[in-house]
Amino acid sequence: MNLKKPHLSFVCLLILLSNVVSVYSQGSAATDAAVMQELKKQIINPNSLNWNDPDPCKWDKVQCTKDGRVIRIQIGDQGLKGSLPSNINTLSELQVFEVQRNTFTGPLPSFSGLNSLQSILLNDNGFTSIPNDFFQGMTNLQSVYLDSNPFSSWTVPESLKSATSLQIFSAYYANITGKIPDFFGGNTFSSLTTLHLSFNNLEGPLPSSFSGSSIQSLWLNGIKGKLNGSIDVIQNMTRLTQLWFSGNEFTGPLPDFSGLTQLQDCNLRDNRFTGPVPDSLVNLPSLKVVNLTNNILQGPTPQFPSSVLVDMLDNTNSFCLSQPGPCDSRVSTLLDVVKDVGYPTEFAENWTGNDPCSRWLGITCDGGNITVLSFQKSGLTGTISPNLSSITSIQRLILADNSLTGTIPNELTLLPNLTELDVSNNQLYGKIPQFKSSVVVKTEGNVNIGKDKPPTSAPGNTFKQM
Repeated sequence: MNLKKPHLSFVCLLILLSNVVSVYSQGSAATDAAVMQELKKQIINPNSLNWNDPDPCKWDKVQCTKDGRVIRIQIGDQGLKGSLPSNINTLSELQVFEVQRNTFTGPLPSFSGLNSLQSILLNDNGFTSIPNDFFQGMTNLQSVYLDSNPFSSWTVPESLKSATSLQIFSAYYANITGKIPDFFGGNTFSSLTTLHLSFNNLEGPLPSSFSGSSIQSLWLNGIKGKLNGSIDVIQNMTRLTQLWFSGNEFTGPLPDFSGLTQLQDCNLRDNRFTGPVPDSLVNLPSLKVVNLTNNILQGPTPQFPSSVLVDMLDNTNSFCLSQPGPCDSRVSTLLDVVKDVGYPTEFAENWTGNDPCSRWLGITCDGGNITVLSFQKSGLTGTISPNLSSITSIQRLILADNSLTGTIPNELTLLPNLTELDVSNNQLYGKIPQFKSSVVVKTEGNVNIGKDKPPTSAPGNTFKQM
């Protein structure tokens, strides 16, 4: 069979394409080399690096591919001074960039488009700003360290979401402002294990997206803007090993820790937590270190196992006794009552000691028996506790002018000495229980009282703190 010789023009085309590819490859390597020479030029004291060869791929702490593309620059801890070149994002094959713990200054250039970059260590330098598009297109990014740089204020940009393989984001002392972005939750970063944002200017609550995340080490201590609200979301962060929340304004009771079976280090000091320390924390088998000093925690002083290192200074909470042991039964009952309104801060601050008849806020006694609970205009949200029926000596129960929801518990009809129940001006619903005729019941100002259920637009049972 006769084979036709390839047409001469086709052979020429192949040769031309081969030359174009060769020139393009050489051009890319040449571009990388030019960027590296610019980096060397901007380092004030490059001699310590031994970057003397004309070919940057032969420099110490630089690694290239066989065709001369730069993939690693690892010049951390070298005592270097200077700045970074503005065209560094043309190193399109770069995988690792490390300049940590030097004295680089000036603005960070954009690293936008470096889709091969996996690890970037910029911490402990003097960089002054970070551009909005810094993370754009970093689809393979796994580790980010930006700690201890004097950046002008900035927020973590949405563009970081493209780094779906992110495992470590560390940026403490980095002047980040605003709220913690929702995208740090598990839906966006299913592999995120380390989130360190301490000593920034963050504010607001914890994002609900933290629930179910893979985060193991969470640092949010020393936030200058003060994070606030409940920390209930952490009870679903079951992979946590280290939790640092000190120096904020978190409030409300501590959540259930029983699912946090890997938690070893739990720092909750210097906040506004109220309510008893849960047994699920005290008896957590994995726990090694716990910090609870300077809160308003209530109930009995917890006794952690001897294997746990405890920071819980005397008289820095509102425990009923300075040593472990049961509280007075009246104290325990009152704590059961206010559990349903979220252990309000005002009560926790005022209800100190082990005798509720010693001028506790809202409480009147007669001969050691509680006769009046007056919580009018106390900013209460939540529901009326059935545990009030345990205070059998009570005569007057005043809960008017709050934002209580739910129904009036039937258990209150069992109080033998009750003469007055005032729940006016709340958001209660349901039928009024049948009290004795001698009891004055005031319910005006509850628009849904007498109805089986509130309308769907009625406010929910949220637990705000005063």
